[in-house]
Amino acid sequence: MPKPWFGAKSFGVGIGPRSIEGWLLTGAYVVAMVAVTPLVVGLHAPIWWVFVSFGVLTAGFLIVALLMSDGAAWRWRWGNDGSER
Repeated sequence: MPKPWFGAKSFGVGIGPRSIEGWLLTGAYVVAMVAVTPLVVGLHAPIWWVFVSFGVLTAGFLIVALLMSDGAAWRWRWGNDGSER
């Protein structure tokens, strides 16, 4: 298995970037989300295309994050010890 881009968070739910590739993907996702609205408005497309674009971008990001994660469960964590309260 290649080096994971994302790993389990120490506190809270989910995963976060653990390598430069993970940070680059996260940055590209943020830039794409910010660029969607002006692009759709500039093309004179219906406003619902903004929400469709948000959904497609988010689904794609989550799929790549899941595939490139370390495989840890996306559960609540209270710290580095991994125990639940």
